[in-house]
Amino acid sequence: MNVAEFEALRVFTSEYLQFPPFVAAFNEIERLVQLYRQTGIAQHLLVTGESGSGKTTLCKAMVERYPRASLPERDVIPALFVPMPSTATIASVAEAMLRNLGDPAPTTGTTSAKTARVARLARACAVELILFDEANHIQDRGQLPTQYMVGDWLKSLMDDVQVPTVLMGLPRVENLLRVNEQLRRRFMLRLHLEFGKDPDNTIETQCLRLFTSLTPSLPVPFNKGGTTWSELAYRLHAATDGRVSYVKSLLIGAIRQVFEQDLQEITLAVLEAAFTSAIWHQGVGALNPFCANFDFRRLDRAGEPFQSSDEVVRPSSRRRAHAA
Repeated sequence: MNVAEFEALRVFTSEYLQFPPFVAAFNEIERLVQLYRQTGIAQHLLVTGESGSGKTTLCKAMVERYPRASLPERDVIPALFVPMPSTATIASVAEAMLRNLGDPAPTTGTTSAKTARVARLARACAVELILFDEANHIQDRGQLPTQYMVGDWLKSLMDDVQVPTVLMGLPRVENLLRVNEQLRRRFMLRLHLEFGKDPDNTIETQCLRLFTSLTPSLPVPFNKGGTTWSELAYRLHAATDGRVSYVKSLLIGAIRQVFEQDLQEITLAVLEAAFTSAIWHQGVGALNPFCANFDFRRLDRAGEPFQSSDEVVRPSSRRRAHAA
């Protein structure tokens, strides 16, 4: 690949996929910020979605919408983006927040001291929105008492800072809110990032529309050959599970095939190779949605790319089951 091809790939990768649930979530967060600016009222939102549904992209879009600025006397951070650490203890979450607020020594001090610095710096930096990504890491860690304690700390911090807060995570993050009633009451507003909410169009049709909306940005034409649009819609949904990041990954894989093989068009054969290289290396033959021998079923069984996140047994759970 040459410099121009790398640049074309970079530009395509940076594009946001404006599918309806994403736009609805973006607009709702925008509404929360404007409500806070006009009235001082801080409302909060829970956004859930499977892996690859666009949660992190949504966070980045909001940070771009409200960029930070460096003034002579201070940094202004309207939107504070906090990816939850995988070991989501109170101390580690506080440290992540301090790090993103520019604290020079985020690991220094007791947990209560770190928490106090978070609140103080958030006010000093004029934070108007807090975005917690991968909030399911709280729910995934430890037993119910630990989850309750972290949730209670988060609730107390929100009450102290008093700005709109958005929790983003896998659908099982709702279990965290069931554990902590006070936290649950603060997140009565909830949205789910997924296709299939349009009563007038099937999920396959929505997936196809997202795919075709991107084809004008491709470096070469897309040729579906003799495949009908309805069959292509089914194959696309099977290949991506209606998750925006997988639609993008599929097309990025196809673009790489085009550049590396000097192709003149993107065909189903190119998508077949792209699925194997970019989404699932075991996706060949009957397990590849773009293969003529595809089984025409959802790839959500154990070990397949779209196995439900709630069906994955954590190692600790397996150990307990083995010990029992």
